[in-house]
Amino acid sequence: MKKIKNITLFMIIFAIALTSYFTVIVLKYPLVGIEVKKDKNLWIVEKIHENGWASSQPIEIGDIVEFVNGKSPEKHLPVAKFNRVEMAESITISNKDTFSVLYTQLDPQYVFYLLLPFLFSMATIFFSIFLYQKKREERLVIILIYFLLSLGLGYLSGSVSARGESIGTLVNTITFPSTLILFSHFLKDYLSRYQFDFIKTKTLAILYILNFSVFLLMVVCIAFWNVNKYIVTTELLFFLLLICFVVYLLIRFYIKHKNSERNDVLVILSYTLFASVSPSLLFYIIPKIFFQKKLISAEFTVVFLMIIPIVFAYLILTEKFFDLEYLMNRLRYYSLLSFPFTAFISFLLSFILNLELLSGFTLFLVLFIFTVLFLYGKEYLDYKFRRHLFSQKNNFEASLHTFFQKTKYETKVSSLMTIIINEVKSVLMVKNVFNMEVCLNNQRDWVLKNKRKNLRPYIAEIEKVDWRYFPVGSIVEVPDGFVIVIEGDKRYKNIIFCVMERTLNIQEKIWLETLAHFSSILLENTRLIAGLAKEIETLKEKNETAKDNYPCWLSKVLLALSEKERTNLSIDLHDTILQEQLQLLRDTDKIIEKAKDTTITPDLEQLKEKILDNIHLLRETCNQLRPPFLSELGVIQAIQDLIDQTRLRCDFILRSDLDPSIQRLDHEIEITLYRIVQELLNNAIKHSSATEVEISLFKNDQSLFLTYFDNGKGINMQKLNDSFKKMGIFGIKERVKNLGGTVEIESAPGKGTQIFIQIGGIKFD
Repeated sequence: MKKIKNITLFMIIFAIALTSYFTVIVLKYPLVGIEVKKDKNLWIVEKIHENGWASSQPIEIGDIVEFVNGKSPEKHLPVAKFNRVEMAESITISNKDTFSVLYTQLDPQYVFYLLLPFLFSMATIFFSIFLYQKKREERLVIILIYFLLSLGLGYLSGSVSARGESIGTLVNTITFPSTLILFSHFLKDYLSRYQFDFIKTKTLAILYILNFSVFLLMVVCIAFWNVNKYIVTTELLFFLLLICFVVYLLIRFYIKHKNSERNDVLVILSYTLFASVSPSLLFYIIPKIFFQKKLISAEFTVVFLMIIPIVFAYLILTEKFFDLEYLMNRLRYYSLLSFPFTAFISFLLSFILNLELLSGFTLFLVLFIFTVLFLYGKEYLDYKFRRHLFSQKNNFEASLHTFFQKTKYETKVSSLMTIIINEVKSVLMVKNVFNMEVCLNNQRDWVLKNKRKNLRPYIAEIEKVDWRYFPVGSIVEVPDGFVIVIEGDKRYKNIIFCVMERTLNIQEKIWLETLAHFSSILLENTRLIAGLAKEIETLKEKNETAKDNYPCWLSKVLLALSEKERTNLSIDLHDTILQEQLQLLRDTDKIIEKAKDTTITPDLEQLKEKILDNIHLLRETCNQLRPPFLSELGVIQAIQDLIDQTRLRCDFILRSDLDPSIQRLDHEIEITLYRIVQELLNNAIKHSSATEVEISLFKNDQSLFLTYFDNGKGINMQKLNDSFKKMGIFGIKERVKNLGGTVEIESAPGKGTQIFIQIGGIKFD
């Protein structure tokens, strides 16, 4: 791999050298745009390209070229090899004059020939360097770098090739089709990550051989005879066939895997290829092959190929897929906004500058694309900086997001009301906000409950309102401010009163109504949860006199909720804190590699060890919360792994005897057995003070038997009380009882503990 990285670095340096050389050629020699043919030792002007230097000179078709750079035309390489007058400093036309070829007047087309190719090539080089620094160890990134370099050099060498420069022509010949072959190679390796086969290795090798053969053909043509227009057409036809072949591979691949779980990969590939290749295909390659005329300059259409490396660099570096549906929806929206503006500006500039139809259309495309990109950029900047650049006032969307984050874990009505009041204060910039409750009395009048001194100025106006006609979300204007209803029925209303001297605008009203509706739902759910908790406590108190007599359904619900929360917590820890610790470990390794001061290396190594300890602790916690191997390999392997982990951190001898013939069981039985063993081992470590512990699990007929023994300090059985709040021994009993099993415990102070568990009625495979 080190050799490949060195070769890649050399190719980047080589690309920089070629870019510098090609840039000098383009700057030194303007595009002349004259094609000639030889007739009886005379070189006659056959064609003048509309965008070249000659199109603005008094040179016509049929004129005779006498000298190029003061020499006979056949001694000038571009004339001899390509039948084009290019890379010329002066041209002598018979019966006319000697013309100096200079950049005298730069029209918009020269911007494409001078600036765009250079900037594009430099962008691919800088992008390649960035990828090389970030992930040069990955084969995928290396292929992507080659694709980038090929793309940049192919674009810049196209301008040089148009000037008849041999090196530029050869580089363009090899790099132009290589972009698609390297793209196919990249897809092959990228999709193999998902066990997909995009293209056979043998087929890919044939494509590389064909490309190299076309390159050799061009070398032979330049070295031994003149290169005619059919060679260029052959190159374009080969490139078109490559495009068709790649499209065929994508379509075949999509049809084959469209119903797979990873068809999102195929959708991204399809959109990426279409967006990057279709401009070149529709506006340059097809018209050039079939009509010998281009609609848009190749220098412009090739820019769209940059979409490919940008998309896949994002996928590789972030290892995530972007929301393609969202991007396409935004594209349609921004296109609709951009079209009238760009159409008007393009028409106005075309009229002022007297541009031709094709030039005006090109200008429209450029403005349209940059306007859409500007709107995308504005959206990103708004997201990144709006919360810092603008006050909380009138930033209603961010306010609702903050409100949800604050309230999602609240379980008390009083705390929830405090958050609602503070949110209203901060967003609407009001000083006095009061929470009130009004209800109907026997005289059918609305009265305020809990009349406080600070509410006296407002009591009369609040009680004057007939609240029957104002449902949740209603905003009621009163002389000193406004009231928002957040909860209630026909006889009771929970309201928030805000003292405010001005009226509310439309946005503020919409925000308040939305906040009120969400607050109503949160309050209702909070009260229901509180009521359910109270019912459970009451039910528990009623059954305290009858030991082990909790309702089975209640025990199952609580245990199921406990397992769900354990799983969620394990996933959250694994996907957030653990990943951040792993990234921190990688960053520390990079700092150690770059550190020049060797005195800080021991401190960094110590920091690394602490991070590793945290990672180990987090993984162990995740494993305890969500049993590893349980779903994949079954309960025996999961318990064995738990026992192995316990042996690493316990100070007693731990023996186990697990029946390997026990295969897959019902999930509820498996998780019960695992949690029981986990609790027994935890108790042994924390409380038993034992020197020997034994655990066995075996089956007999249609029953499972789990036994536990330790020689620790034992348990005083007379002092134990059942409680849902303690998930120790009695948590084990509840789990076994839910499965219809039995638990026997034999223990006394100083005599160790023995536990016998039997679960019957099991059908073994």
